[in-house]
Amino acid sequence: MKTVTLYPQRIVLQDERHQEVRTIDVYEAASRVNTDNLPEGWHRYAWRDNGGDGHNDTFENWVCVNHMNDYISREDVSALLDEQGGMYFEFTDSDPAKQPIEMPASIYQR
Repeated sequence: MKTVTLYPQRIVLQDERHQEVRTIDVYEAASRVNTDNLPEGWHRYAWRDNGGDGHNDTFENWVCVNHMNDYISREDVSALLDEQGGMYFEFTDSDPAKQPIEMPASIYQR
């Protein structure tokens, strides 16, 4: 089975005033991920580019227009993102204990 290596990142989710709400560990997928092909227990999220310097970009459950990247995580924040309609976010220092992971390359297949 062909695999791909995904690298860890940490994201701070923020409310509409850019105040920290929650920090989650994610893995950068570098492309769109098909949730039907994700292993059990993993969740896919997307980065929406809202233009400018990135300060108003949002982290959402699904992005069609202005999609920048997908991320996967074991942490389920779907309800929080739905409730907020997506959230502002910023990257922060990754957990040094988190290592890259191998995922089946099929996560990208449609």
